[in-house]
Amino acid sequence: MSTRPVSATLTQEHVAEAKARVGERGFSRYLDEALARQLQFDRLADLEAELELKFGPIPEESRRRIQDMEWPN
Repeated sequence: MSTRPVSATLTQEHVAEAKARVGERGFSRYLDEALARQLQFDRLADLEAELELKFGPIPEESRRRIQDMEWPN
């Protein structure tokens, strides 16, 4: 996978906390992985909206059951 430099404006406190966790050299990778997770979440939300249009809303009982489930690690 290719990479390219980008410019972004970030909250100073978030940058400091992230760099404290991963160091200066791991910062770009940390941001890239966070962006990948957000994009995956956005695609899942798009899919949910598409499925709701086709099949109707998810029943509230099912939503509660799913929210109470433990997610795998």
